[in-house]
Amino acid sequence: MFFCKRKNFLCLLTVIVGISIFCSLVYAEIPKFEYHLIDRIGNKMGQTSLVDVDKDGDLDWIAGCNGGTIWWFEYKGPDNWVRHLLGQKVPTEVGGTAFDVDGDGWIDQVSGAAWYRNTGKPREQEFIKCPNAVIEKSHDIVAADIDGDGKLDILAMSDRSGLFWYKIPADPTKKWQGHKIGEAVHGGIDPAGVADIDGDGDNDVVRSNVWFENKDGKGTKWAEHKNIDFGQPRARFPLMTKTWVVDLDKDGDNDIVQAEGDCVSGRVAWHENKDGKGRVWTRHMIAGKTGQDYHSLAVADFDNDGDLDVFSGGGPLTKNPPHKWFIWENLDGKGRKWKQHLILSGKRCHEAKAADIDGDGDIDICSKPWNGNEHIYLRNMLDPNFPGKVLQ
Repeated sequence: MFFCKRKNFLCLLTVIVGISIFCSLVYAEIPKFEYHLIDRIGNKMGQTSLVDVDKDGDLDWIAGCNGGTIWWFEYKGPDNWVRHLLGQKVPTEVGGTAFDVDGDGWIDQVSGAAWYRNTGKPREQEFIKCPNAVIEKSHDIVAADIDGDGKLDILAMSDRSGLFWYKIPADPTKKWQGHKIGEAVHGGIDPAGVADIDGDGDNDVVRSNVWFENKDGKGTKWAEHKNIDFGQPRARFPLMTKTWVVDLDKDGDNDIVQAEGDCVSGRVAWHENKDGKGRVWTRHMIAGKTGQDYHSLAVADFDNDGDLDVFSGGGPLTKNPPHKWFIWENLDGKGRKWKQHLILSGKRCHEAKAADIDGDGDIDICSKPWNGNEHIYLRNMLDPNFPGKVLQ
């Protein structure tokens, strides 16, 4: 039988709570990341994804050259990746994304003006190239449901052409129907610039310093709102950003996280959706200018503490080498306090992706350079047996 006086009980409760808080502080830390080489091949690459190409239960790495060859790298272990040819003569720049285009259960690849069909034997056969009528030389390609029919569509952007979305027909080998959303910049909607900004239940599109309101929910009428204060208009590639729409502060509406890329010294910030309608934004800086070109962006819970952190790394125009890879830790869970963690230095970072590659419950990172051929896997070293604790 348990018995104690109230005073003693309160003291015991205080001790228990104190220990719990202390343990949380000890274990909820940004982990170390272990470097592994995937392969050395290619140059001027983009079209990156982390997806399960071969349906074996883990994630594989996709990357391809501007106008050239695209590969998928089969994950077999941290230091064991097998390279496979996916396709050739891709009609795109860095824009590409992987998902099941034709609904047969196998991951396909969309690269600008063509999609590549997975035959179901990806280790044995090159994917089948199918033209799709999407704009060529796309810098950004994003898959999202624009017309609300429950099926993925494609958004494509090139500063040569504009910002468009395309409806994929029931037979995706037929011509994809294009609809213009608005004017483009060099890059601004990738990797996740599509979500419901105004709370009306349909997907809107964020492009650097502008968001486009999906007025009818079907993608046929758009209203431009030029009210996001970010991007560098005088950079070599004006206003280029990486964009991620997500509810960062957990208040029930979507905010915007952005990193400035294709510039000599970028910033990282998030924009708070103050009215929940996208009419009023408050910018919160995550990282100021330090001479890094932030041509990557990932928003994920890297330390498994229940809130979202932010990742980016130094890309090709970085002014102050060495190129550095950072995770900014969301200290208060609301995006008001951030702590910068350097996780890798001396390696070029471009179009990185983050996901749980090895299925151990934490978020890993893959990337490669623009000028160069070194494909990198950074393994998250959180202890799988103790969430939040870093493996030594």
